[in-house]
Amino acid sequence: MFSCASCSENHTDGPCCSVCKQRYDFACSGITEAGYRKLGERKSTWRCLRCKSSLSPSPVPSSPQTNQLDRMQQQLSNILMQLTQLAPLIEDVKFIREEVNNLKDSQETVHQLLTTVSDKVNSLESRVIKVEKIAHEVPILQAEISKMRDELETRDQWSRSNNIEVRGIPQKNNENLFDIALKIGQLCDFPIKKDHINYIARIPTRSPNKEKPIIIALHNRYFKEELVALSRKSDKLKLENLGFTSSGKVYLNDHLTQRNKSLLNKAKSMAKERNFKYVWVKHSKIMVRKSDTSPILFIKNENDLKKIE
Repeated sequence: MFSCASCSENHTDGPCCSVCKQRYDFACSGITEAGYRKLGERKSTWRCLRCKSSLSPSPVPSSPQTNQLDRMQQQLSNILMQLTQLAPLIEDVKFIREEVNNLKDSQETVHQLLTTVSDKVNSLESRVIKVEKIAHEVPILQAEISKMRDELETRDQWSRSNNIEVRGIPQKNNENLFDIALKIGQLCDFPIKKDHINYIARIPTRSPNKEKPIIIALHNRYFKEELVALSRKSDKLKLENLGFTSSGKVYLNDHLTQRNKSLLNKAKSMAKERNFKYVWVKHSKIMVRKSDTSPILFIKNENDLKKIE
């Protein structure tokens, strides 16, 4: 690297004057790089323009064509130098262009993702609206279902209103249930005839090892109610009085549905915990009473158990 003796700019290559020993760049030296290379061994005798003019006794003025060529050469050299400086800028422009293209691609991708997300959000909003609508309808539907269940339960219990459930009688082979029913009537001082009975049978229980109760279906509900009431007052209603060798008490109750049986058991348990004095069933309806002077409470469903406080 050297500083040109004419323009003072730094350069890496250029001719050296054999007289003044100064170095010039090719643009200021008056000789092209190609011309200088062709000098070969004569490079050591090359003189700069200043030394040539001072040593020549009668310098020959340069022609206008020569000066014009020199200027053109100088301009070409400057242009080449500027183009060399532009090369990194061109690379930077290319890089920036690639980055811009990548950014455009990224923007398109983001736009597509936003569109997809927006569609999903709209879909979710639509579903949420539907779910909210359904959630609003659920309590209404639950109330309707509960009402229908209560109606079905009431109808089921009503269909059993003429039935008596007899418990405490062991099952024997070849037993005559009609004879047992007639003896029960005699022990209750309430005679029963066969034509009072619609049907009589033992029914299975949920526990296979448990004794099957006897169901006596009567034709008249009032006849049935009176027989049940008398059975609770009778002290004769025992197994030994029915011809059994074993002893034990026989119970006549309303034929409750499975739900009402469960409700009755829960009512008895809660009444015992809260010191209620009475729990009973009449006309297939569950009733509780805390004392002799307190009001009678009807237990029709699970919510009514809250009355036992």
